[in-house]
Amino acid sequence: MDSASLLLAAVLFCACSDALIQPIGSELSNANDRLTLRGRVCTAVPDPTGFPVKVVFIVDESGSMCVSDPPGSQQGSAFCERTDIQAIVPPGVTTPARVRALQQLLNQFRTQPNIYVSLVPFETNVKDVWPPTTSGQRFARPNASLDARVATLQSQLGKGTDYQGALDYTYALIAGDIQQTALQNPAILPRTRYVVVFLTDGTPFPRCDANNGRLPVYAGPDNPDLQWADSIGADDFCHIADPTSPDTITGFIVGTDRNQNYQVFNPVDKLMELKGQYNVADIRFHTILLLNVAAVRACGPICQDLYGAYPGVAPENYPEATHRVAKWLLQQMAVRGNGVFQEFLDGQIYSMGLGALDYSSLASRNVVKTMIARSLTSIAVSSTKMDVDTDGDGLPDAVETPFLLKTNKFAADTDGDCFPDAFEVMHADQGFDPLVKDARGCDPNSPATLGCSCRDTDGDGLSQFAEAYLRTNTGLVDSDGDGIPDGLEALYGKNPLVADATIDTDGDGISDLDEIKANTDPRRRDRALFDREGYQYSLRADPQPNGSVCYDYTVSNIKLFTPPARSGVRQGYNLFKVFFSESPESGVATDYGVWRAGCAWAQYDPPIRIPEGPELVLNDNNFVPPGQLVIDADYLQNCVGTRP
Repeated sequence: MDSASLLLAAVLFCACSDALIQPIGSELSNANDRLTLRGRVCTAVPDPTGFPVKVVFIVDESGSMCVSDPPGSQQGSAFCERTDIQAIVPPGVTTPARVRALQQLLNQFRTQPNIYVSLVPFETNVKDVWPPTTSGQRFARPNASLDARVATLQSQLGKGTDYQGALDYTYALIAGDIQQTALQNPAILPRTRYVVVFLTDGTPFPRCDANNGRLPVYAGPDNPDLQWADSIGADDFCHIADPTSPDTITGFIVGTDRNQNYQVFNPVDKLMELKGQYNVADIRFHTILLLNVAAVRACGPICQDLYGAYPGVAPENYPEATHRVAKWLLQQMAVRGNGVFQEFLDGQIYSMGLGALDYSSLASRNVVKTMIARSLTSIAVSSTKMDVDTDGDGLPDAVETPFLLKTNKFAADTDGDCFPDAFEVMHADQGFDPLVKDARGCDPNSPATLGCSCRDTDGDGLSQFAEAYLRTNTGLVDSDGDGIPDGLEALYGKNPLVADATIDTDGDGISDLDEIKANTDPRRRDRALFDREGYQYSLRADPQPNGSVCYDYTVSNIKLFTPPARSGVRQGYNLFKVFFSESPESGVATDYGVWRAGCAWAQYDPPIRIPEGPELVLNDNNFVPPGQLVIDADYLQNCVGTRP
């Protein structure tokens, strides 16, 4: 058996046996070995700007829009400028309904400082998006330049209606924004809502069929879920490669499928997957159909290319067939996007609005998410006992001896490689050894990590090297948002990337979160220890006029031990840390929370006990960002109680 295996075996033996436990006094010595931490801690005053709503408007700018939602222009003498098309425009209407609806909604957004907008106009290709790609922004607050761009939607109509390209672009836009936020400010993602609104008047054009008409059955108004044949009039799009043509679809390979159902649905499906992948609060995809069936019929044969012609359907019924196909497709997209489908037909178009959709934020007061008190000088060592862990590395002093692990009970990281001793023992099967610097960690003398030092920037109990190994986030105390700091999950062999706080790993009827809060071990059936020695919590909420919530709390039944003296700390000093996290009352369950921590010293060296009474008080001003409580100097300077 190798040295790492021997180390692990020694620890497992001690974890399952009471043979090496040296309890101080009797099991329930007396009330003098119990401490209560109490005080008052408050959540932050609500900040609505911390709950962004990001809205994407995908707007159809194909030439057919001048029929369904007139007026419109193709920037010259073209289809929309024909006198028979101009005759469709109702008297007194000078602005399309979609433009008026967008203008009205954007004026509303100006009064809501947490709403950001992106505009994705498309026809044959996506064009002239807002914010401009040159700005480096994906979303921005509504302003005069957006107003100017919306006003041009009626005068820049094109030929194609490439749903696939517009949806792919939108997916890339939102995915890029989420990925950038995940790097820069991941804690805001569970408070962010993305809303996509897709406005169109019909169906994709062109639809291209890679089978080139060889399938026995193709889609139609009665079976729109099948493969579609090439759109009538789509030869220039589907089968002729002319890179100089304005009708060329960017990225399209001639002879392949385009705008088939699966290609339209795919970016919507991928968009919805981002919610779970990045812990985003909400993503919705809404669809709106603007179709003037009467105008399409009045337009006559020329509109058959625009709206579709269907084998087996009488030409006079093409407009209704188009409505059926478009409605089916947009309904399917909305269902997949957990959104709403709306349609405005004929005269309804002129009074359409976009305000009925939900653009509300998740802004709400913050409430407590988790409070966890931990001893940094003792740990549960069996199903019935706790014992001293002087350095707080997760290994009891009784196993950190020259005869067992040979690790230093006064140093949490004996070999100084930025992996705590217990972490290395637990991961011995992956080559870790608490007595040998690991190449995956820090060695100031190694060319790979020259001059390195251990940093725990978020205060979760893990160095940057441990977080890199576990793939947790160095900017989040709780990478999976389940209410347990990453360091505590790692200590007990849990996966800090899986929100599993409510499971009961050891099957003793107590959830892992409750065991960790009680300072017992979620891997060991220790109901008796939990009932007798487990920390007990009481919280009373006191809502404040400013929107914050204060909590009067107590953590009681905290057992004191007599750790040995160490550098700068006299014998008998117990160190305790209290984590407090808050999250929006209306937020998702896996909100990462805003974390703070407080700490306290208490001496127990019979007959000496400090404090003499049963309590120590940590109030709101004693709680600081966890990153300020990571090294000995932090605890010596910032903790309540008598300093060691």
